[in-house]
Amino acid sequence: MPRVSLRILLVVDDDRLASKLARNITAAGDVVVGPFADVHEAISRAGLVQAAILDVKLGSGTSFEVADSLFRNEVPFVFMIGCGSEVIPKRFQRQHIYAKPSHVAPMLQDLHMQHRNIGSPDHDSLEAIVLDMIHRSCTIMPDRASADRLVEAVLLRAIAEAKDCRFKDDMRPRLMDMLDEEYRQHGRRFLN
Repeated sequence: MPRVSLRILLVVDDDRLASKLARNITAAGDVVVGPFADVHEAISRAGLVQAAILDVKLGSGTSFEVADSLFRNEVPFVFMIGCGSEVIPKRFQRQHIYAKPSHVAPMLQDLHMQHRNIGSPDHDSLEAIVLDMIHRSCTIMPDRASADRLVEAVLLRAIAEAKDCRFKDDMRPRLMDMLDEEYRQHGRRFLN
């Protein structure tokens, strides 16, 4: 079974660490949302992600408000901490904690396992599929505008097929196949 790409919220206030983590997350095939050092900015993006890595200490504050938001929305997350775990509130005692700095691979493996275990129904929502299509399209097209045009063409084709009752089976693989097919057959048409 292929590894599913996750949208991972990154909440870290150390620019160097944030940059390194973001590069490694992207290299592993996941999508970084952030990084954010501001709690309120991070919370505003919490509904757009499937997992999160939270640095406990953010300046003079903490990331616990973000963790509360993620917890309420059943989004898997892990903490990174540079000091003792005694600062973690009791409500988060069961969350996985990684020393800072830490390699990203074990955190990603943990997040993917947590995500699989919750059986994320949101993974197959139309919004999640379209976001994944946009991400894939951005990797094969030279710019965002042409990537958006490619996704738009695929969605229009899918709507036409759905009206003709030709759109059956699982939506995610079918739309991703249509995206690849549209790119192979008409990719140049979407360039600026």
